[in-house]
Amino acid sequence: MNKKNKKTKKSDLENFFSEEGLSSIGEAFRKLDPDMAIRLKALQMVESPAEWVMDVIFDLFPYAWKDTELLGDAILNIFACEFEEAVEALKGAIRMSPDAYPAYHLLGHVYGCMGNFKDEIECYRKIIKQRNSYPHLYFSLGMSYWLMGHDNKAMAAFHTAIPMASDFSIPEFWFTFTFEKLNRYPVKNNGTDQRNTSDKNRVLSNLFYMIGLELIEYGHNSEARHAFKKSIQLLPEFAEPYYQLGSVHMRKLRNAKRAQKYLQMAGRLFQEQKKFQRVKLIQQISDSSDLVVYKDKAAEDWLKEGLRLQQLGFNQAAVDAYKIAVSFRRNFVDAYYNMGVAYGRLEEDGVDTLENALGALKQSVRLDPEFIHAYIALSAAYIKKKEYKKALDILTKAILIDSKNPNVHYHIGIACRATKDYEKAATSLYRSVSLKPDSLQTQHYLGLVLIDCERFQGACDAFNEAIRIKPDFAEGHYMLGYVYFKKLFDMEKGAHHLNKAEKLFIKLENFDRLERVRELLEK
Repeated sequence: MNKKNKKTKKSDLENFFSEEGLSSIGEAFRKLDPDMAIRLKALQMVESPAEWVMDVIFDLFPYAWKDTELLGDAILNIFACEFEEAVEALKGAIRMSPDAYPAYHLLGHVYGCMGNFKDEIECYRKIIKQRNSYPHLYFSLGMSYWLMGHDNKAMAAFHTAIPMASDFSIPEFWFTFTFEKLNRYPVKNNGTDQRNTSDKNRVLSNLFYMIGLELIEYGHNSEARHAFKKSIQLLPEFAEPYYQLGSVHMRKLRNAKRAQKYLQMAGRLFQEQKKFQRVKLIQQISDSSDLVVYKDKAAEDWLKEGLRLQQLGFNQAAVDAYKIAVSFRRNFVDAYYNMGVAYGRLEEDGVDTLENALGALKQSVRLDPEFIHAYIALSAAYIKKKEYKKALDILTKAILIDSKNPNVHYHIGIACRATKDYEKAATSLYRSVSLKPDSLQTQHYLGLVLIDCERFQGACDAFNEAIRIKPDFAEGHYMLGYVYFKKLFDMEKGAHHLNKAEKLFIKLENFDRLERVRELLEK
């Protein structure tokens, strides 16, 4: 891309992604360059820039910083978009700890936010000399080159990042997108060159298909439709995007005629590929006669489809499948229950669906007043909403149904602790562990409640049970170390468990907890 045209040329993504909802860093980029903001929004659609910055920050904590105040100031300045102040703070931190490569990474990122790409790239080059196996670094370097208009260098950096970490997919996204922009495929691409067009198209088609599914998860149905169409253009025989397009039009965009067209195409392709269960699902939502004759079987099929999608982590798609299931069978308890669970997982992912979860779970309880799992899930939703009295009312009813269910007593313990009724919480959790002694979660939570009750030896007993169940349970070792150190003043046992916790948290890359462990050890 010609640098001179950067501010006037419209990005191909402008119609694909809206500019709304940029992070604070994205807003700063928008002021520098509107086209840059569009590119950043495309990145944010896959991985939030704020979350990416946090990944870099977390990488800082294993280092023995000589001036943590400077580091803290830098982080606060970054999130306040006070970039000049952040630069000065980071330079000061680097002077105190010159071998800490993540600080250079963070400094480079700040330079990028300021539009100073030359200094940004120089920071990344310094890191490469210290550590050349850091995928986030090469991704950042690629983004800097790309924003400067150096497409070939950007592609080389993205290509270097891809094989370094299988779970770091962002470089691959940009790699393939850059290919689209340049309308060519580089020689260095996992052994695939220009001649292997079918493999290239298959990779790109699957990429856009996965992007479409993720967009549906967050309610971006129109954008998802564009992604699925892109997938089909690249691989016309790929049935799944046709199926998803039909589903989106039918349930989200309310275009039945267009939905039928896509569903029929998906059905034909699934038939050719001998995927008969998928064919059956399509027939059930496209053929009105089947709605009457096979409604019970259709409901069961769509419940299974929802469970399949939920297992894959596509919770919004699972919710949609459960809704189809209850359209076939209005009193389908299992569909309402699993719908509530899927809504709950969407809530955990940051989507505001807690009220939806409550509604679905309430319906499952109304339809089956003896369904103990629905009561437990409903109480958990109320606890999440901090409506503890309602949660306890539900759990009181649940005890009448099954007084020996350990999860009922566990959730009573959680609700009681939240209302500061620590003794009742302890009683409930003791009951839970008596019914299910090998529950790591319950043993650990019991230990926390016993600390609240100032029953420190009992807390140690519970945490010891937790690490008996799971010897490498880092949090259990940390809490044991804390209690021995701070409450029972047994420094030898405290140091023993804290040292174990330190090693485990390093392995887990939980640097927040690691910092707390080291603070205790220093005392």
